[in-house]
Amino acid sequence: MRWLHDRSIGQKFFISFGVILSLLALSLTALIFYLSRINSYVDRHKRITVPAIVTAAGMQRSAYEMNLALHLFLEQAPNRSNPAGTLSELNRHADQIRNALDLYRSTHAARTHPILFGMLTDHQRVNLVDQEDRAIAQIDLALQELAVLWKSVLTPDPKNNVATKTPPLQADALIVQLMDNLDQLVAAHRDIDVEMKVEGDLLLQEARLIALGLVAVLGLVITTIYFLVNRQIAKPLQRLSVTADRVAHHDLTAQFESWPSRDEVGTLAASLSSMVTSLREQTAATARKTKELEAFTYSVAHDLKGPLREIEGFSSLLEKRFSDADDPQVRHHIGVIRGSALRLTHMIDALLRYSRLEQQDLPRRRFNILEMITTLITDRFNGLHTPKPKIQVELPFSDLYGEPVSIRQALANLLDNAAKFFRRGVTPAITFGGFQTATERILWVQDNGIGFDVSQQDKIFDLFERLHSPQDYEGTGVGLAIVKLVMDKHNGRAWAESTPGTGSRFYIAFPERADAGAAGLSPAQRMK
Repeated sequence: MRWLHDRSIGQKFFISFGVILSLLALSLTALIFYLSRINSYVDRHKRITVPAIVTAAGMQRSAYEMNLALHLFLEQAPNRSNPAGTLSELNRHADQIRNALDLYRSTHAARTHPILFGMLTDHQRVNLVDQEDRAIAQIDLALQELAVLWKSVLTPDPKNNVATKTPPLQADALIVQLMDNLDQLVAAHRDIDVEMKVEGDLLLQEARLIALGLVAVLGLVITTIYFLVNRQIAKPLQRLSVTADRVAHHDLTAQFESWPSRDEVGTLAASLSSMVTSLREQTAATARKTKELEAFTYSVAHDLKGPLREIEGFSSLLEKRFSDADDPQVRHHIGVIRGSALRLTHMIDALLRYSRLEQQDLPRRRFNILEMITTLITDRFNGLHTPKPKIQVELPFSDLYGEPVSIRQALANLLDNAAKFFRRGVTPAITFGGFQTATERILWVQDNGIGFDVSQQDKIFDLFERLHSPQDYEGTGVGLAIVKLVMDKHNGRAWAESTPGTGSRFYIAFPERADAGAAGLSPAQRMK
């Protein structure tokens, strides 16, 4: 087993299949061997036993006819005419028996067939061979004595063609003896046939036992291989997959079990264990850097806001002081200073919101999106003195699965974006809509503003990317980046469609379930 542990998976499968194929080949060889033995038994039965019984039965028939011819001759008393014909008929029957006996002795006798004789020896029935030999010898002797007897007593008188002597009772006794020996010969070969059938049954039984034994061994080998493969390959891989799934779901406390064998599974376990250790170290280092960066960001933001507040405050005082001055250039410079300070303050606040959102884990739940949009519109435009945009909400669903606070922020940014980029002389119109697919719930915000070139749709979601100057339209360049970040946090997607001069439509798509998303799709597929 230790030797098997050190083999690769390919070698283990090769060895396993080699053992199975070897057993199958052995099974096939054993079956072919026993089939050949059974076929040989059937062939011997056809060539020896059946013809032997048929030949012995033919000799019996000739003996019966011989006996009948002799008794017909004896019943012709007192004048037994035609002794020559009777002698000829008796000799013909005797020749038939003799020829059949010679054929039997040379072809059908058990002693002339080594395999048949060996089978009888194994069965301890050599007495049947001896019985067959004695019967053959007695039949041959009886035929010889009958031939001498008939020649002496059935020779016809040349004058009147009548037998000169009456056949003694010895002739009848010899024929009876001949028939008894023929019966013994037939009985012996019938017993030999019974032994051959026993041999055939033994061969079939051995073949069945061998086949069952090989099937059992093959089943045992397959079962053993299954348990070995299950224990050494399947179960370790299953444990590795479970641990890898935990790691994939950011559970770096998972531990990969070490595997003692040096096959691919052991190498994979060692590599994964090393990878998790490296990930833990990198995650810890990243967490430290993130905390440092977060502290640095807050520190820089705080340090920057102080001077900016002073610049904005003093510029405000200067603006009030020179409000009545006749120099418009001075008022312009003061306005630029104050506006730049305010814009930089807003950019710092937006960057802090983006940084906080990026570091947050967003716990998700199902909430009422229609109520959120209604509240958002009321909060954004209630008390506004400038002309309010015309807003419609046409959502086909009322609930959504996600983190409400971040989604509200994303929707607020899209609403502000739609209200900000309006066309001069055209009443702003904003529509909230959406639709649902088998895997996603999609919201869109459409406006009738200035629009943008569709080739810029990827650029507008980048941080600090702007398509217009701050003098034309206010903004920090962070709003749509926050929208994109929120959707990434939800495993969703964000994109836009627009035509310059006619308006824009911004889409945000949420997976139907919390663990669903478009991770398996390319960006081009996610845009469809």
